Amino acid sequence: MRWVAQVGRAFALGVCLVGGSLGPSSRAAARIDSLRTAHSDVEAAATQEEALPSVVLRPAPLIQMPGLDNLGYNSHQIDSNSPAHWDGDTFFLFNSWLHPVRFSGQDLLHLGGPLPVHMGTVNDRLWTWIESTWKDDDGTLYGAFHYEPDNLCVANDHLPTAPKIGWIRSRDNGETWSNLGFILAADPGSIRCDTKSPWDAGGEGDFSVILDRNKEYFYFFFTSYVKDFNEQGVGVARLRYADRNNPLGKTSKWFKGEFSEPGLGGHITPIFPAKADWHEGKADIFWGPAIHWNTHLNAYVILLNHAVDSKMTQEGIYTTFNPDLSNPKAWNEPQRILDREGILNATRGLRVDQGTGWYPEVIGTGNGETDKLCGRTGRFFMEGMSRLEIVFLRPGEMSE
Repeated sequence: MRWVAQVGRAFALGVCLVGGSLGPSSRAAARIDSLRTAHSDVEAAATQEEALPSVVLRPAPLIQMPGLDNLGYNSHQIDSNSPAHWDGDTFFLFNSWLHPVRFSGQDLLHLGGPLPVHMGTVNDRLWTWIESTWKDDDGTLYGAFHYEPDNLCVANDHLPTAPKIGWIRSRDNGETWSNLGFILAADPGSIRCDTKSPWDAGGEGDFSVILDRNKEYFYFFFTSYVKDFNEQGVGVARLRYADRNNPLGKTSKWFKGEFSEPGLGGHITPIFPAKADWHEGKADIFWGPAIHWNTHLNAYVILLNHAVDSKMTQEGIYTTFNPDLSNPKAWNEPQRILDREGILNATRGLRVDQGTGWYPEVIGTGNGETDKLCGRTGRFFMEGMSRLEIVFLRPGEMSE
């Protein structure tokens, strides 16, 4: 109604040209054009939103991933995305807190005790989190891990750090791994030791990986905490499937419209750039993308954390969709699916300092589904806890 009133008032003023310049009536005409353009923009945005899939969250019985128990701290501790895969009728799940462990069983609800994961003589002594896995057709399991170096800014201290991403391979469903090297890292000089973040002075990490439907590329969606504000946010890189066993120097980052920058030390153009500098305290940044292929939507779905300060205080959980991984520009503006109050309610039972709502991810509960594959419904997790079922709806589709 506001639009009708404004346009009607402008038309009542009439249209004329006074002395070759804009007089009152000509300014009214310009106002009309401006209103028409703005109205068209609103209608276009509304049409685009209506054309997008949507998400419904609804209460469901509690599922708690096993996680790690730490004396004097939280039980079921999980500090990253938790990848899963099937081998025949056995379901495998990795949880990480400083180092990964593996669980297995007949499904997500029936998992046995933890099995230590061995990543090599050196890696077993490092701070590592397995955040993504991929089971190949020949049974080989590939994985990617988040690594955080010590002593970056402060001697004899772990934080703040600057993460980077490594690639690993297993022949025994992830009990033991071969390290194939680091494949994604920021420029080592792009750190700020005066950061107001207690966590990250730079680096690239907090990520997930998926293989495209044509088995041409692995796509990495990661978080950039570098010094340069213009390169902070969620970035994307890719590795040819054909290079999965020899990945060093083969990963390329999305930069200025192309996958053109090297994985190690290269620049990025974020697909979701930070809106306020990560290092200045009042950050505004999406981070920790968790991606899956959704068979009901026939599209890829990413869940995102949204931090409103450099301590990663969670404002909400967001989702975005894209049918084509090769086109990073096709991701829609993230839409919030859970606010702060909903986060706190869904993570009740965790220690107050751990009920952050970090690491949202979807795990499909159908036959063969995992964190990388889901249909119309799945379970919505934060920090390994699920009190919500997630329902994906096509444009125009209604939930029950």
